[in-house]
Amino acid sequence: MSNPRHVVMQVVKRSGGATHHVGFFIDDHFVERLRQLRSLVPPLTALNKQRDLVIDKVRVRMPNAVWRSGSMVEDQIEGSCIVIANEGLFSCGGKDRRTKEKLVTYAFPIARLSELHAERQAGETLYIRDGVFTNDEPADSPAGRWVASLHELEEMRVPDAPSDFDTLQGVPLRAEQGAHVPPSLHLN
Repeated sequence: MSNPRHVVMQVVKRSGGATHHVGFFIDDHFVERLRQLRSLVPPLTALNKQRDLVIDKVRVRMPNAVWRSGSMVEDQIEGSCIVIANEGLFSCGGKDRRTKEKLVTYAFPIARLSELHAERQAGETLYIRDGVFTNDEPADSPAGRWVASLHELEEMRVPDAPSDFDTLQGVPLRAEQGAHVPPSLHLN
């Protein structure tokens, strides 16, 4: 992977709880793919707003994202994906199989993720809470306390596998298990 890093985003659930979050790995190819996918979403205009079926977002499966509630891994999440909107924002989504509750993160700008990925220290985890980058928040702020609680949970868990975009149905994500080579990100 070229410049791999972990991203952790707060998950919004109706049932509450600030410790619900999703984590996934990104690298230079992942950030570029977000930009490319955004270009597939047509702009909404006065002409196509009136149509019944307008594709205003692109959903891309992200099967290796890890969803958590506190320190517990949520293994009952289906439809794990990244949603890219024409406005240049992305969010993560999924659905709890048991409760049928939708899980979503606040939208975050693709351009800002690209900036952070390029400017921040290599390997630094990017924490995003309420749609805001929180790494530099004071320790006594809500965001600072959230990041600190995740650091405590981080010490207790086993590292996750890298995350992939899976845009081709039925095509394996990795050539071989355990390889440290980044998977190809397919657009077809």
